[in-house]
Amino acid sequence: MISAKDKEQIKKLITEAERKSHSELVPMIVSTSDNYPAAHWRAAIIVSFLFSLGLYFSPLSIINPIYFLWIQVPGLFIGYWMGNIPFVTRLLITKEEIEFEVTQRAIEAFYEHNLHVTDKHNGVLIFISLLERKIKIITDVGVKEKVDQKIWDEITSEFIEKVKEGNFVEALKNTINATSDILENYFPKSEGTKKNELKNDIIIE
Repeated sequence: MISAKDKEQIKKLITEAERKSHSELVPMIVSTSDNYPAAHWRAAIIVSFLFSLGLYFSPLSIINPIYFLWIQVPGLFIGYWMGNIPFVTRLLITKEEIEFEVTQRAIEAFYEHNLHVTDKHNGVLIFISLLERKIKIITDVGVKEKVDQKIWDEITSEFIEKVKEGNFVEALKNTINATSDILENYFPKSEGTKKNELKNDIIIE
């Protein structure tokens, strides 16, 4: 999804953003925010039921009732495995589960990658979770004090619309630029040299 050339361009955008403002900006992409075990069990129950239903409508004339129980066993295993398929997972998780897990993972990532220990507490994480097709912008307390959440909501909405057009990388670059403009406006670079506290690379997990 992101080529080496794109990674280099994104790194330059981050470097430029941090050059213009007293902040630390980190974009991060993960394949999924959770394993969603509930989705696995829901798939297992559905498939095991379909196995029993298939046996009931089968052309077999003599069927022992115990067969309906036994045939559910492979159905449970197959259904549980199918929970690993992204399309199936998305079908079997709720919006509430997605919102909770993505937010939780984004907050964890914020602390895992030390965005909370910057000098001015102006760290910003752009967190994207692919399976859930969600983006979260997590900010440190220094940013929260000055920038209204509605501004970040507008930026994330623009990202989603751009992705729908089929250009994920361009959407990400636009989000970085928009975030850079916000940070430059609220936290312009002061006199002197700013220390680069975090790496300027995109994180992909």
